[in-house]
Amino acid sequence: MRITFVLPGSSPVPAGGPKMVFRYANALADKAHEVTVLLPHRADESSPGLDLRRRYQYLRPKFSGAWSPESWMRIHPRVRLVWAEGLRFRAEWRGDAVVATAVVTAERVARWPVEAGRKFYFIQGHEVWDNPVERVQASWRLPLRKIVVSPWLRDLVEAAGARAEELPNPPDHEAFGCDNQVEEREPPTLLWPHHSLPFKGSADVLAALPALRAAAPGLRVRAFGVSARPADWPGFIDYRRNPAQAALRALYNEASVCVAPSHSEGWGLPATEALQCGCAVAASDAGGHRAFLRDGQNALLHRAGDVGALTRNVLLLLGDRGLRGRLAHQGMRDMRARRMEDSAARLETILKENPTHG
Repeated sequence: MRITFVLPGSSPVPAGGPKMVFRYANALADKAHEVTVLLPHRADESSPGLDLRRRYQYLRPKFSGAWSPESWMRIHPRVRLVWAEGLRFRAEWRGDAVVATAVVTAERVARWPVEAGRKFYFIQGHEVWDNPVERVQASWRLPLRKIVVSPWLRDLVEAAGARAEELPNPPDHEAFGCDNQVEEREPPTLLWPHHSLPFKGSADVLAALPALRAAAPGLRVRAFGVSARPADWPGFIDYRRNPAQAALRALYNEASVCVAPSHSEGWGLPATEALQCGCAVAASDAGGHRAFLRDGQNALLHRAGDVGALTRNVLLLLGDRGLRGRLAHQGMRDMRARRMEDSAARLETILKENPTHG
């Protein structure tokens, strides 16, 4: 098959949604499909080259390579990455299947001609952080076959009057794994993924830190993210900006507890990665987290935004080595049971079928 994935923009730094698209592109290319990933400078349909300023803004990253994910993500040699000026359909994008991956790309792909291929919409989150909810729901009702990564998203799509098929995210077993015995992680280390968007919940962890450090004076505190270290953070936080893959794996493997505090997640890759690396996870009960985290079995869950509950769960894990080990080992077993091979085979089957729109 000739398969095209359409992202909403460039991908110069790690991000969960694009990472899953690239992983599926790699897996499908490994199965001998012709895979293209379009990364547009602007996700609109205006004619290229008419605005000189826009043309310059497009050409500068084109020649510098700043648009590409290849600085942080391994891309299969048979995957074709295309830095596109816009998303006006071009004849060379003809194929058998085309997969929109965001609200704006779904709106564009829905208007593409039939020669683009069978049309699909891969939904990995509830994109209300930068779109009105009405626009998001309208995109779900477009004539594309919807694929979602969690039951929570499936329920949202169906409540908006559409139909969706679930395809859970598989862990990346090449990139993440347990290198350090769960029981030997000393001194106690707390880790969390920082993001500047408020709904990602980083402020909740910061609010919990005074109580956590008072109860566990030797606690080492670490965070990682792609943005610059916030200027108002206290000096005791060890912040790693945009760590390389090996460095991120090491961070997880040194951590006793990883907090996944996001208020909204379509899935929640940091929690998945932490489980693979033997961390005990304290996570919010965001919809995506509930697809693979079970309270008291492989993680401790708190109501999203509840700083007191987050604090209590982290202290439970820090103070009870047996509980921490039990949850971490179960989490690793759960992640090992999920494989990209299975998910890619299911996606391949879906993309071969003629969409029935809902």
